[in-house]
Amino acid sequence: MNNQPLTPKEQKVVDEFEKARPGLGAIAEKNIRNNDKTGWAEIIADTPESELVAREGSSSNSFMYRRIGG
Repeated sequence: MNNQPLTPKEQKVVDEFEKARPGLGAIAEKNIRNNDKTGWAEIIADTPESELVAREGSSSNSFMYRRIGG
């Protein structure tokens, strides 16, 4: 697992997941750091920062589900 510091956009995603539901931030960070398996870092890098916010809705309050087809 990558121990490099998260980019500001990646940290924002972790923070948004944590705000949506306590405990999800750690899961999001793990998914970002395991990019070779999840692709999350590339998705975050390719997503405009304005879209990196948790949203209320049926898909677990997250832009990641919209971006990766969940």
